[in-house]
Amino acid sequence: MSLQARRIEEVAKKYAVAVSPAIRALIDPNDPNDPIARQFLPDVAELTVTADELADPIADEAHSPVKGIVHRHPDRVLLKAVSSCPVYCRFCFRREMVGPGKANLLTPADLAEALAYIQSRPEIWEVILTGGDPFILSPRRMGQITEALAETGHVKVVRWHTRVPVVAPGAVSRWPCT
Repeated sequence: MSLQARRIEEVAKKYAVAVSPAIRALIDPNDPNDPIARQFLPDVAELTVTADELADPIADEAHSPVKGIVHRHPDRVLLKAVSSCPVYCRFCFRREMVGPGKANLLTPADLAEALAYIQSRPEIWEVILTGGDPFILSPRRMGQITEALAETGHVKVVRWHTRVPVVAPGAVSRWPCT
C-alpha cells in the first residue's frame, strides 16, 4: 500500500467517509482536481491541524441547553435529530460530531426533551432541522417531528437542511406520498 493510501486511511479513521452511488457516478476519475471529488473524497490535508482550529468551530456545545438543540439566536433553534449523513462533506464543520461510532440518533426521550424545550419558549418561531441530514430519518420519525412542531403554535417556519435530494435522489422517490 502506498504512503498516500495509508494517509487516506488515517483520514477515514478520524473523520467519516461516505460517497453515495449518485455522487460517485458524477466524479471524473481522470481529473485529480474534480470539484465533486474534492467535496466528498478524503484528502490527506485533513490531517493537518493548526493551533487556531477548534473541534467545535461554531460553538454548538456552548449553545446546547438540551441534547439535540442549538439555541444560538433568540427566535430560532437548530434541532439535530440525527448525526449521520448519506455523504460526508470534507468541509463539514461538524465532522468531529457526525458519522459512524457517534451517537447517531436522538433517543425518544432526548427528542421529547428537545421538543419540550422548543414548546416552552414562545420566542422561538423558526426551527431548523439539521445534524447530520434529517432526511435520512424514517418517514414515521419525520412525520412525528413535523406534527409536534406544527402543534407548537409559536413555531411558524420549519426548515429541513438536507442534501438527500441531490446526493441520494432514489431515497426521495421511495418515500410514501400520503
